[in-house]
Order: sequence, then structure tokens, then C-alpha cells
Amino acid sequence: MHPISSTSIESLPNELLLPILEACAAPSLFSVCKRWHHLLASEVMPSLYKQIGKVHAPQRNVKEQVLIVDRIYKLESRLSETAKVNAIFRQIFTLAKSISPLEFKWKTEEKRGLTLANYSSYLLNINCLLAWKKLPGGKKYLSRNAIKRLPLEKKGELFRDWIEENCKSITALDLSKAGLTYLPPEIGQLSQLQKLDLIENQLTSLPAEIGQLSQLKELYLHQNELTSLPAEIGQLSELQGLYLIQNQLTSLPTEIGQLSQLQDLYLNYNQLTSLPAEIGQLSELQKLLLDQNQLTALPAEIGQLSQLRWLNLNQNQLTALPAEIGQLSQLRWLKLNQSQLTSLPAEIGQLSKLQNLLLDQNQLTALPAEIGQLFELQELDLRENQLTSLPGEIGQLSELQWLYLKQNQLTALPAEIGRLAKLQSLSLSQNQLTALPAEIGQLSQLTSLELAENPLKDIPEKIRQRFQL
Repeated sequence: MHPISSTSIESLPNELLLPILEACAAPSLFSVCKRWHHLLASEVMPSLYKQIGKVHAPQRNVKEQVLIVDRIYKLESRLSETAKVNAIFRQIFTLAKSISPLEFKWKTEEKRGLTLANYSSYLLNINCLLAWKKLPGGKKYLSRNAIKRLPLEKKGELFRDWIEENCKSITALDLSKAGLTYLPPEIGQLSQLQKLDLIENQLTSLPAEIGQLSQLKELYLHQNELTSLPAEIGQLSELQGLYLIQNQLTSLPTEIGQLSQLQDLYLNYNQLTSLPAEIGQLSELQKLLLDQNQLTALPAEIGQLSQLRWLNLNQNQLTALPAEIGQLSQLRWLKLNQSQLTSLPAEIGQLSKLQNLLLDQNQLTALPAEIGQLFELQELDLRENQLTSLPGEIGQLSELQWLYLKQNQLTALPAEIGRLAKLQSLSLSQNQLTALPAEIGQLSQLTSLELAENPLKDIPEKIRQRFQL
């Protein structure tokens, strides 16, 4: 019998070492084998963990890949990489066993090799079956005895043909909360699909075949782990709504500009640092939500969105707005709170249909006089800025109902504030006001006046009586 040396053990693949260990009869040899297995595991497992990260987020750095894999499998960061690999395969194996119980009845986890090839195979076939169960008639078909007895891999191979024969005409598919970590490319065969719901899965990417869904109008992808979008997304020529809330996107492909029918684009709660200039080509866009990203600037092309009615940009890193924002002639709602704005362009006065302008928690020190041209404005929120005064033109805002100025550096108010005939709520707390203009007493619709934490010395009698101060 050929002796087993340390060199020969070291050359063995990791998945063969455990059976050898079990076969080792001599206690001393068993101890040697265990030491070699431990050494190999300490080198192979971390490598495998990083390879799994690359499978899910190939375009991200190692640190980001680690975070994404840990989120997908709900792994504690304090675990070693070896422990994480074991936990990942344990979850994968448990899922495979639940999907194909007959195949795995006599198999144990330890006999399944911890290799990238096995992981990729499981990932592909498990996700095929998870999606299959959600398709019309899929669950019933998979429950047939003849199908139940097939190996997981064989079932996965049948998926394409089954879709071709049974699902060509479906127009809506709900795959939300399906446990998907990978979207099978067979999705592209559903050529009549108009609505696809993939909310609350663990998808890190979309297959190129998504571009084959030429009739798709609504694509819901909230709460996934998407790190990028394929260029083929631009082929969805009928798409009207693209919902990508709470993912891990850092950029958008330029092809997004090809979505000529798009009306709603929801990108809030991502990690976008910039927008492509091509976003200006979305001529039908009405809602653009970009809350809680990392944008430092907007492209000038944003002014080309001639149908835009709703623009959310709060909690970004914007220090200025492009003058072209004044070209958004249909804009009703502009949300810019919790950014880093120090000024507003005069062109903001061109937003003639604007009704809500939210600018709280910025660094504004002044307002342009042109703000008085916002004749349809109903709400103006300027809390927690650095304003020391207001332009007299603010009195021209004849439709204004809510004016929030709490926590600024205002030392006086213009008399023109008394012309805001529809004003219902005026918040002036935490400023440096020593007096109020008597004209505030003319505000017949005013029901809420907040004045706390101001060094007020004199309040006109009319205001005192009006508000029982």
C-alpha cells in the first residue's frame, strides 16, 4: 500500500479530504490528516468566500462584495470567512433539500463539495425552481411524481422548454418575496409580459435577457441588492415605470436614456454619485425620485425633462443646482431638504407651476428675489438654514399656505409678508427676531403662528389680540 504523505494530502482537493479523514484508522495518521485539512481550509475557504462575492457583485470591490454576500445570507460580520462559507452552503443545501427532497433524502451536507462549481450550480438551479413555482401551473407541474424524482440539475434543464410551452401568453408575473438571489435568463422568454414584480428578493444583478421583454410596462425591483443595471435595460421600449428603491446602485447605464415611454423612475435609497447626461432624453418622465443617494451635482440635461412634475432630491450632497432646473416648466413638487445647498439659482423663479418647495436643513444664507415669481407655490419649507433676511418679493406668493422658517438667523421680517392672504401656518421659532411687522395682523387665514425662542421685545397690539399672545 502506497503511504499517504503530507505532500500528497496537500495536493488533494478540499472536498475529498473529509472522506479520507473518516477512512483513516490509525489515530496518529488521523491527527496528521486533520492538521492538513485545517491548514487547507484556512487557505481555501477564504478564497471561496471571495469567489462567491465576485459571483454576486463582480463590479464592486472586495469590501463591498463581502457586505452584499453577508446581507444576502444574513451572516454576522464577526464570523470567520471559513464559518461564513460553511453557513452559506448550509443554507444552500437546506434550500435545495426543501425543493428537491427525494434527491437529497440520503445525502448529507458533508458529502456535497464546498466548491465554486457546486455553488454556481445550486444558485442556477435553485433559482430556476423558485421562479418556476410562481409561474402559472408551475407548482402543480413540479409536484408530479415523475418530476419530483428528477435530480435538481435535471429539473433546471427542463425549465426553458416548459416556459416555452406554457407561459408565452402571460402578461403579469409576481416574483416578489420569492427568495431569489439570481434571476434566471429564461425570464426573457415571457415575450408578452407587461408587469414584472421582483420586490424583496436578494438579486444583485439582472440578466441581459431582461431586454427581450419588449412589451414590459412596469418593472418593480424595490428592496434587492442590485449593484448595476445591464445595458439591455434600454431595450424596454414600452416601459412606463421603473422602480428601484433601496438597492445598491452607484451608477446608471447610459442606455437608460432610451426608455422613451418612461414616466416614473424611482431611485431613492441607493448609492448614486452621479446621473448620466442621457437622463435628459426621458421626454415622458413625470416622477424622478432620488432621495437618499450621494449625488454631488445634477447634469444640465435635467432641464430637458419637459414633462417632469415631481423631483425628489433630499438627503444628497448637492451644493448647488444647475440654472437649467428653471426649464422644468411642469414641475409641481421639488424636494431638496437635507442637502448642502448654499444658494439657489435665480432661474428657480421660472418654475411657474411649482406648488411645494422643500429646502429645510441646508446652508442657505439668502433667497433670490425671483422666488416671488412662484405664483402657484403653496408650501415653502426653509427650516434649519442660515437665512438672515427674506426678500420683499416673498409677499407676491399669493397662493402660499405654509411658510416654515424655524431655526434660521432672521433678525427682521419684511412688511410684505402681510400680503400672503392665504397663509395658514407661519413658523418663526428659534430665530433672532426682536420685533414683528404689524402687517402680520392682516393675515386673515393664519391659524398657526410659532414664535418660541426669539428675543422679541415688542409685539404689535393687533397681533397680540389676533393670537391672544
